[in-house]
Amino acid sequence: MYLPIMPAIQRAFAVSTVLTTVTFSMVLFVMSFGTLVYGSASDRFGRKPVLMAGLLLFVVGSAVCAAAWGFEALVAGRLLQAMAAGCGVVLARAIARDIYGPDKLAQVIAYITAAYVLGPTLAPPIGGAISDAFGWQAVFLFASAASLCVFALAVTVIRETHRNRRPAQRRGRLVTDYARLFRNRLFVSYALNPALTTGSFFIFATYASFLMGDYYKATSAEYGLYFMLLTVGFMGGNFVSGRLGNRARTEFMVTMGSIVGLLTVALQWAAVTVYPAHPLSIFIPGALIGIAQGFSMPYAQAAAINAEPELIGTASGVVMSMSFLSAATCSLFASTLYDGTFLPMMAAIFVLAALALVTALVAIRTSRARKD
Repeated sequence: MYLPIMPAIQRAFAVSTVLTTVTFSMVLFVMSFGTLVYGSASDRFGRKPVLMAGLLLFVVGSAVCAAAWGFEALVAGRLLQAMAAGCGVVLARAIARDIYGPDKLAQVIAYITAAYVLGPTLAPPIGGAISDAFGWQAVFLFASAASLCVFALAVTVIRETHRNRRPAQRRGRLVTDYARLFRNRLFVSYALNPALTTGSFFIFATYASFLMGDYYKATSAEYGLYFMLLTVGFMGGNFVSGRLGNRARTEFMVTMGSIVGLLTVALQWAAVTVYPAHPLSIFIPGALIGIAQGFSMPYAQAAAINAEPELIGTASGVVMSMSFLSAATCSLFASTLYDGTFLPMMAAIFVLAALALVTALVAIRTSRARKD
């Protein structure tokens, strides 16, 4: 919901484009470290109590943002939101692994992600419309109310799924656990792939939000409507992955998604060359970025989480941390690249898509070497 109100935030506090983007990207930076804490904590204390703590903190952070009397207060509220927001994405995957086991994890992650995308699909147009009608503060009031509802549902519906918690003597081995994961070449390759594709998605989303205002002279609500193409594409790709399930090989899905993401850059270049006057020339290729992510991400995440069966929560936290760190870095980088033209955005997406394909090929080679 924050993306379409970024121009309004910039005007309200009279800050630069870069500072405005910082209030978005810093959330992802903080979330990238918070996911590490939530994943490791859930291995020790259980999934549900850690989840409840994170959800409650998000309610508080949203309320602080709504009451922000200055830019510093807004930053403080966004930091609280960021500290809280990493819990859900990490623990959803850890809980899925607890319940469904390693064999069905990719399929379950695909369906979880498809459902999860309903939020980002509906949030930008809702956030833009609320901001246009009632002001940007109303967006955070809405977020407070929605997060309270999620907290109540989690309390009543979710049960504890992690029965075999790690013993007390392992509490001092956190660094050793992380070292174990990062020494695993298969884990690193599969964890990097969704991080890089997520980065390309967020470069597009951030850069396009400023293009919509400056180049296309569109409102926040209009950006939110076009943004739905990205998330619908992402949801569609995840739905296909969920339907395929174990019938599709991990190596094939991750590689195919990476190749589609790379080809998207050529399509986008052709579209803005032929018809630059309409936002669809960038948003239709943007939807293909989402589809490509939906093909590769569930399988890559599942393969990374399954790489070390004793460190499910920790591995889930690291996987999501890398994705959030990539999203934060790339969204901030996009704002520094912004010059009112299309070229910087397409060049950055091409580089990330090419690197994602490299990680897919490395993962395949590592997997085959282990089998041999």
